[in-house]
Amino acid sequence: MATANPAPKDLAKRLSTRLASYKLTDATITKLTERLLVDGLVMHRWNPCAVGICIDYFTDKTPDLDMFRKRGIAGFEVFPYGIIDWDRWHVRVGFEVDELQGKVINQAQHAAGF
Repeated sequence: MATANPAPKDLAKRLSTRLASYKLTDATITKLTERLLVDGLVMHRWNPCAVGICIDYFTDKTPDLDMFRKRGIAGFEVFPYGIIDWDRWHVRVGFEVDELQGKVINQAQHAAGF
């Protein structure tokens, strides 16, 4: 599991490659990169989803969810790990991405034969 987030330039390159089929502009990728990198949370996995981009973050500290207030999210879930003490947190966040609205669902339906 990653212990640090990728550099912004590396994340932008990975986003651009992974989302190439959605034909997002460089400006959109740059804005998205700024929104997705969150201090104190380490990005583990991300995928396009019905709301835009869904990210799984991990942290060893209790997450401060106020940091998402101005980042344009559709929702989040927080899962504590640990039996006696919650020493690890899994934070799943759905970021709204207007440029992906409708494209992710349509692509999934097309792949499923609908």
